[in-house]
Amino acid sequence: MLLITAVLTVVQLLALEAFRPGRAAAGGAPPAALVADAVQAYGSAGTLAVVVDRRQSRITEGSVRAAEARLLRRLAYGSDNGPVADRPFPTASMVKLFMAEDILTRARAGSIALTEGDRDLLREMIRRSDDPAASTLWVRYGGGQMVRDVAERYDLAGTGPPPARIPGQWGQAVTTAHDLARFLARLPVVAHPEDAATLLGWMREATPVAADGFVQQFGLFGTLPAEAAVKQGWMCCVDGQRHLHSVAVTGASVVVLLSEVPRSVGYDAARAALTAAGAAVAAGTTVPRDR
Repeated sequence: MLLITAVLTVVQLLALEAFRPGRAAAGGAPPAALVADAVQAYGSAGTLAVVVDRRQSRITEGSVRAAEARLLRRLAYGSDNGPVADRPFPTASMVKLFMAEDILTRARAGSIALTEGDRDLLREMIRRSDDPAASTLWVRYGGGQMVRDVAERYDLAGTGPPPARIPGQWGQAVTTAHDLARFLARLPVVAHPEDAATLLGWMREATPVAADGFVQQFGLFGTLPAEAAVKQGWMCCVDGQRHLHSVAVTGASVVVLLSEVPRSVGYDAARAALTAAGAAVAAGTTVPRDR
């Protein structure tokens, strides 16, 4: 009885606003249709993993029964394109999201003290995907342990640090489309609300051109509404593969696109394929708003 009560209390505190099973997103296409459209639009350029999910939100009132009902609806929502959504991909710059969450969480707990310079590095690491900023923070604040801690807090079974032989290569940390969707969906209820808002705010400030000159306006960036919070990733080459990733939080929706193409496929073609997938999602989405 005590266990049941505890579970219900957690559910009540972290209950979710979600859709009924199979229902379209506030008049838009249902998640399965969005995923199918993205896969079709992407074509045969390479391998694409897609997840569409619903962002979680805290509530502070309402009955336990209502909270349980919202949780069940949340669990019924969401879609993916099968086993590839659970396949580990090199994170490229997606690991910067995990790093930022972990550093902000530890700073709030008082276990580390951030300078204004550190906060500037965090912001630039996200909005401009600044690699030197990420490398500085990776060394300064624990490297792969940050990834392990986030994976534990968010229950990310397919996420881990870079291989032991290359501990400093943060871009070769691994994650899955499902894990990234889960991380972004649960961010408002696992992280402190102010830290979640800060990270999403930096994502909304994403610049069309990254710190290294790479055009990062591809995939979901530029195809979804301007207020979408986005993060882009790109890397070449791990095992002869080129990787481009794009994730977004828009309204109450979370969308994750992870892609892999042979090295022989250039960045322009890889960007075009992922942008076609992002445009297909955007075309079928009427963005649900948080309530």
